[in-house]
Amino acid sequence: MPAICLAGAQRCEARAVDTAGMVAADKIGTDAATAGQPSHPPQIQIPPVGTEQDEPIVVTGRRWGQADIASETELDEDRIGAYGANNIGELIDDIAPLIGGTRDTPVLLVNGRRIGSPTEITGYPPEALNRLAILPPEAAARYGYSAGQRVVNLELKKHFASTDVDAGLAMPFAGGRTSSQLSTGRSIIDGDTRWNIQLRGGADTFLLKSERDIPVRADVAAILLLLEAAEGQAIDPNRFESLTAKTRSLDLNIGVTRPVGDFFLSLNANAGVNRSTQLTGLPLASIVVPSAGADEIRYRLAGDRALESQQRSTNFGASASLSGAIAGWQASFSASYSSSRNTSSNDTGYDSSALQQRVDARDPAFDPSGPWPSIPLLTDRNRSTSQTIGATFNASRSILKLPAGEAGTSVTLNASQSRSRFRTLTASTGAVSQDRFSSSQLDGRWSLTVPVASRALGVLAPLGDLGLDLSMEFGKASRTKTRYKWDAGARWTPFPFVDFRASFGRENVEPLFEQLHGPRIEVVTRLFDFAQQEYVQPISIFGGNPDLEGGSIRNLSAGAMIRPFGGDLATFNIEYRSRVARGGIASLPTLTPDIEAIFPERVMRDAGGRLISIDARPINISHDRTESITSGVTLLYTAKQKPPVGDPLLPDSQRPWTFSLSIAHSWQLASEMVIRPGLPVLDRLRDSGQPRHNVTLNLVVGRRGMGASLNGNWNGAARVRSSGEAGGATEFRYPSSVLFNLGLFADPEHWAGTAASRERNWASNLRISLDLQNVLNGYRKVLVLGGSAPRGLTRDEIDPLGRTIRLSIRKQF
Repeated sequence: MPAICLAGAQRCEARAVDTAGMVAADKIGTDAATAGQPSHPPQIQIPPVGTEQDEPIVVTGRRWGQADIASETELDEDRIGAYGANNIGELIDDIAPLIGGTRDTPVLLVNGRRIGSPTEITGYPPEALNRLAILPPEAAARYGYSAGQRVVNLELKKHFASTDVDAGLAMPFAGGRTSSQLSTGRSIIDGDTRWNIQLRGGADTFLLKSERDIPVRADVAAILLLLEAAEGQAIDPNRFESLTAKTRSLDLNIGVTRPVGDFFLSLNANAGVNRSTQLTGLPLASIVVPSAGADEIRYRLAGDRALESQQRSTNFGASASLSGAIAGWQASFSASYSSSRNTSSNDTGYDSSALQQRVDARDPAFDPSGPWPSIPLLTDRNRSTSQTIGATFNASRSILKLPAGEAGTSVTLNASQSRSRFRTLTASTGAVSQDRFSSSQLDGRWSLTVPVASRALGVLAPLGDLGLDLSMEFGKASRTKTRYKWDAGARWTPFPFVDFRASFGRENVEPLFEQLHGPRIEVVTRLFDFAQQEYVQPISIFGGNPDLEGGSIRNLSAGAMIRPFGGDLATFNIEYRSRVARGGIASLPTLTPDIEAIFPERVMRDAGGRLISIDARPINISHDRTESITSGVTLLYTAKQKPPVGDPLLPDSQRPWTFSLSIAHSWQLASEMVIRPGLPVLDRLRDSGQPRHNVTLNLVVGRRGMGASLNGNWNGAARVRSSGEAGGATEFRYPSSVLFNLGLFADPEHWAGTAASRERNWASNLRISLDLQNVLNGYRKVLVLGGSAPRGLTRDEIDPLGRTIRLSIRKQF
């Protein structure tokens, strides 16, 4: 009696069926996968064993680590190896074009189950994967996540162990800066038990203005001759300002998962320290000396150290999750705790008021032309701490058997408590302000998936496969109104090669705790000041805005996916999206003259007009509308490789080549905002520098052992134009631009051939990667039209880093 076992089956069950029944079973399993139903074959009515001795045996089961929903795209070990990623986190970034472009980071499942935190798994090496499955959009509702989120299931190997060390060094071709990174980790998988520990550190050096062709600041150039005369030496002001910060970081992550009875327990802890220092200017001091004519201003360097802006953050987090089956429900419960401490200090200058008093009093002991005594440094300081403790419960199951399949539901509840505390010191006035906030929040989500038509089951078969997805959410935080949201979606597959999806949703939004009371962070940022027509580095203030109010949002999307050749060889996508917000919250738009005219209280300039700081905390808006169409094509092909007849494919033999090409086009149809009633419409496509068209390209050619990747990004032309009331009719045009990045990797053990690779040596499990960022050394130019004295901007002003090379070496033990 012949036996048939479905590939990848976790459990096998022998059953005797006739040939027709076997064919029907195969058809049902295939069509169910196409329709988004559970991918394991359904139960089939069969005659008792022994009625016909010569009938074949069909063995049904579920693949190890498989999700409850059939995948949209799958990557096996050979396809995963073609990307040359050093860990699963990098792999998720690399396959973004297959998931749907550069949208939000997808939700991760491990072996078909929810996890407490992505940090539980992103540090594992990609070699720990048997398969990576990209699930269709409706999977988010099935697993209790928000509608529209993409879900990726990571199917791990049953047994795996490795120690990984990864070192990398990067620098621009023009020199001036180095970035280094070192990480080490240990990962072990033994069936349902796994654990991982990873330590990662990184460091970046300064890139000074003096190392690039950048003009001296106008306010400094005006006094430079006087300063050099007083100091008796030549001074390069640009060596006291950095274009990029010096950074140091250290992160530790530890996680373990193991079965506890019929459940799975996961524990994870992480901690990190980050430091950043930016040089912001000359250590300049000045006094006014009376003279027979006009008063004379004397300048001196108050020290050898530049003014600095420093940020330091420490964070700690821990989470625990328990998942398993309870009374027919697939349930998971997770609890988490996070704590962060942020401190920032910004040198604002030197206090020469004591010296000025001595000058005004005509103190004979002080000679303004001679050496000056020590002068105190003025430094503004901010300190904040925040803590959050939360819990999440999720349960899902099939609740009703309908003619077209099983209806499934999912329920998710989240509860959290957040606290934050702030303290700010303003050095110039000595004022100290401090405050503390706390908030409790409860959120809930319910989703329902309903099959309406099924080709495989013969229910409304002419329609093909049709299903509905419904979800509702609520949220209530302290001192805010209750938030509601609902979404309705439909998925229709009239033919096996085409899939249509549409969704519509509405919600009333309320500000989150982070938006209201997030820690105040002051960071030096680099941006183009349209008013002064130059790149500047002001202090940007981020954090919460307690004056925020809620609003409402309406979302609409409709799209189609076509796979004309079956499988994932070629996939064509097109999607329309519309978002209309009335009231609500938005980030501060790009600081154009019009925006500065609307928010003058958020912009600080000195007497000469130089931009000093920007309050970039979120704002309330009156109206916002965006519409876009995205389209693209993805080609994914793996060459067939046939082993010798009767011989399996050896693990260390050369693997087949994989080719992946993704081209996506984004067309912004509308992007408009009204900040306050009575103000004109802000058209971001016409007046705020947002391009209407964008094209991205991602090409991967490789196999396990070697490969290359090329990604490109093209932006269409854009412009910034100000109204006459906001500083004149100056127009800034951005011509279209394109950037390319190239990546190469190779495992030396494969260079010597298969026979040599079987022997352990220095090249075993060694990987060398080379990445070139901005291969063509391109940048987005700025053309200034109109105005009284427009000037050209140098290449170094716009993009000081330029072409960058990175070399990394990874070794597995």
